[in-house]
Amino acid sequence: MNFRRKIGLGAIYMGTLIGAGFASGQEIISFFTVYGKHGLLGIGFASILFFVLGYLILKQSIQIRSQCLRDILLPIAGERLTLLFDTTMDVFCLAGYSIMLSGCGAVLEESFNFEYMYTIVVLCTIFVWTLSKEFTGLEELNKLLVAVILFLTILIGLTCIKDYVKSPAINMEVDEKGWFRSSVLYVSYNTTLALAVLSALGSYTNEDSVALGAAAIGASGIFATGALMWFITWANYPQLLGVQVPLLRVARRYGNFLFLSSVIVLLSAMMTTALGLGFSFAKSLSQKFGINYRRAIFLLFLGVPLAKYSFAGLINKVYPLLGKLGIIFAILLATKQVFKYLNRMI
Repeated sequence: MNFRRKIGLGAIYMGTLIGAGFASGQEIISFFTVYGKHGLLGIGFASILFFVLGYLILKQSIQIRSQCLRDILLPIAGERLTLLFDTTMDVFCLAGYSIMLSGCGAVLEESFNFEYMYTIVVLCTIFVWTLSKEFTGLEELNKLLVAVILFLTILIGLTCIKDYVKSPAINMEVDEKGWFRSSVLYVSYNTTLALAVLSALGSYTNEDSVALGAAAIGASGIFATGALMWFITWANYPQLLGVQVPLLRVARRYGNFLFLSSVIVLLSAMMTTALGLGFSFAKSLSQKFGINYRRAIFLLFLGVPLAKYSFAGLINKVYPLLGKLGIIFAILLATKQVFKYLNRMI
């Protein structure tokens, strides 16, 4: 049972972090591939940071049985700063949920000519139905989608490796020192995502030892997927300059099956992030306003009109704020842990 919970929490953590930018290859190129082989070091270091971050947040969440962000932030940041963070996070969760919803609709429309708004409504209904089961729904669908992402990314990666062996020459001018700063920046941009979802999982289990295994599983999955995505984009780098969805461009070269696989990877990644953010949003409103959780999840239908805005436009407005919030919270969390350690020493 303990191992099953580690797998479940690890899948939720990994699924939350692997969003559209990661799975498309766009974030991997921007933060890691541009540094050539040093980018792989960056992914390794980022994975270590994700492990530490996930462990600290999960352990704190389980120990205090947190239901939402406020439960974790209040002892760290105080009433006023918590109110600011909490309100901003609710807006972000709804906006992030809408971004993922919009992305799924855009991919299905462009790849299969599905009608955009009908697709959005159907997907939102599926998410609400899944999350009505609370932890069970979130855990089971995340495990399925994460397994799909890993399997198909490995499949695409192996095809690229086979192709690379035939013509291995890749000439890139890279910054050999910038990978470290870029790695830290990437983690800070995703800290808010991790915090939003993991803080709502405090009552998932009463065993805080689960936090260590779940964080390790999630971070290992991030490293495996990130390393494969790095190789896919690195081996095809000259052809991917200026491309919006690198994974689709690469997969298209190898036929319809791998192209379809890449579409499924992208959709699965956006769905896992949407589920995590939607769950966090509903849990927060349920706690804050005393609304029954099963009623609060219907507020996720607010994401449908928001999804009318362009996918790229939503990302450009919301995600710059994420990085700033993530850096502030990471500093607060680290400072609290240092003071707790010093108090024990004294």
